[in-house]
Amino acid sequence: MFYYSIFLTALFVSMVLVAILIRLAAGWKLVDIPDARKVHKGAIPRIGGIGMVLGTVAAIGAWLGFDSGPKLFLLGILIIAAFGIWDDRANLNYKIKFLGQFLAVLAVVLPGDLLIDRLSFPGCEDLPNLVSAPLTVFFLLGMTNAVNLADGLDGLAGGVSLLSLACIIALAAPADASEVILLSLAIGGSILGFLRYNTHPAVVFMGDTGSQFLGFSLGVLAIWLTQTANTALPPELPLLILGLPIVDTLTVMTQRILKGHSPFKPDRNHFHHRLLDLGLDHYEAVLAIYSLQAVFVCAAYVLRYESAALILGFYAALALALIAMHPLGTRLRWRLHRWQGHHRVSWLAHGVRELQQRQWLNKYPYYSVTLLIVGFLIVVALKINTRTPDLGYLSLAILILGATLRFFASPSMSSRLRSLIIYTGAILMIYLLNTQTGAELAEFQSRLKWFFLLLALLLAVGVRYSGREYFSLSTSDYLVMFILLASAYMPTFENSARLALEAAVMLYGVEYVKRRGGLPAHALWYGANAGFALVAARVFL
Repeated sequence: MFYYSIFLTALFVSMVLVAILIRLAAGWKLVDIPDARKVHKGAIPRIGGIGMVLGTVAAIGAWLGFDSGPKLFLLGILIIAAFGIWDDRANLNYKIKFLGQFLAVLAVVLPGDLLIDRLSFPGCEDLPNLVSAPLTVFFLLGMTNAVNLADGLDGLAGGVSLLSLACIIALAAPADASEVILLSLAIGGSILGFLRYNTHPAVVFMGDTGSQFLGFSLGVLAIWLTQTANTALPPELPLLILGLPIVDTLTVMTQRILKGHSPFKPDRNHFHHRLLDLGLDHYEAVLAIYSLQAVFVCAAYVLRYESAALILGFYAALALALIAMHPLGTRLRWRLHRWQGHHRVSWLAHGVRELQQRQWLNKYPYYSVTLLIVGFLIVVALKINTRTPDLGYLSLAILILGATLRFFASPSMSSRLRSLIIYTGAILMIYLLNTQTGAELAEFQSRLKWFFLLLALLLAVGVRYSGREYFSLSTSDYLVMFILLASAYMPTFENSARLALEAAVMLYGVEYVKRRGGLPAHALWYGANAGFALVAARVFL
């Protein structure tokens, strides 16, 4: 509960503060004006980073305390935030930005508690301070700028950072590195609170305040994890944990230097720009980058106890493949989309056009999701073996409430209460399924992972081809679902994450069917009531 509390505090504070700060951005002159290298068209507040920093600091102060908490880390992010706000207002020269980053890095490096003092190579197992301190400074400065430079699309920097934080938590948990986990959860909660407003089309940007805060924090946590918290991990693993931003920054800066330009001069050569050049739209480019970052962090988890040579080899191979993608795609004239009239239509969408015209991709997922959910509610109610009186009374009370809705509640109130009953039924069945014991039920539970994967797939197809007037998913929804899916099959988080994943998929499915209405929506209502009736019968009879 302590972990959940710090996460939810950061999430809530960040979400509330960003909403308030959006209204103050123009008066504070914290607005991003579009130019030739940017992809947005109107003026957007770039004040979200302040909300993220304050959400993180508030969560740390509330649950860890400023006295016993990581003081130097807090000092570093406050320095980063101060220079970031200044930069977002005045567009500072890169030398002044670099000074702020350097001061923040020195705050955590000079005391000697955070150093890259070992590598896996022969003779580097115990690096002297004269080597480890400059190496740590270089790494943290590079990571701070990597996320800052890669922040070019809605939800991009926040989503990529969230994936890295999830990986850090997964790697810190076996070593019981509570401070690393708590700080990662605080930062992750603040990111999710910000992404509520930053998914495409964004109404707020994080600005340099947010992107430098994320880059600095990720660098500190990655070093802390591998050098102190879990020393069984190879020191080179942060390359995979942090993944795509490092590749992108090294590639772009190398190209600028080879062209005789300053490595800090902005341009349109970042990886997300190249994806847009190859024909992806904004939404697809962000999802593609999330997918690539997911490959990096999954590889970090899989290779967590492997040799440095294997880690560096895999990283180099993946980096070379990404670097070669754009010139190869340009030479072969790769295009995800083609023009039909005045509209750009993807080749994949063109290939399934006939299925769309027949409404197969619209209707069949809709009916299939309904049948799967109703079947789940009834089958689980038949499978569980509970004798808890409280569950019986709860089920009876909900059945009585549902029966009286049509007589006493207004249509709007009746609709809301029906939705609440359906949601309650879905969550109750998932809870019962994950708390019951027995060999037969355990086998049933293991098979259900395929059920939820099928339900998620049908839901994704249904949402994609049913039109946004019914239901839509943002890139942050996909991000959260991926993190839940990955953590659900990690031994450390297996039980709690699996329950969260199953609940998320089920509730998305219920909402999808409910918003479309019609006979399937009524079927959900009767399925939920049937589940409650079966639970009550098994308890009392």
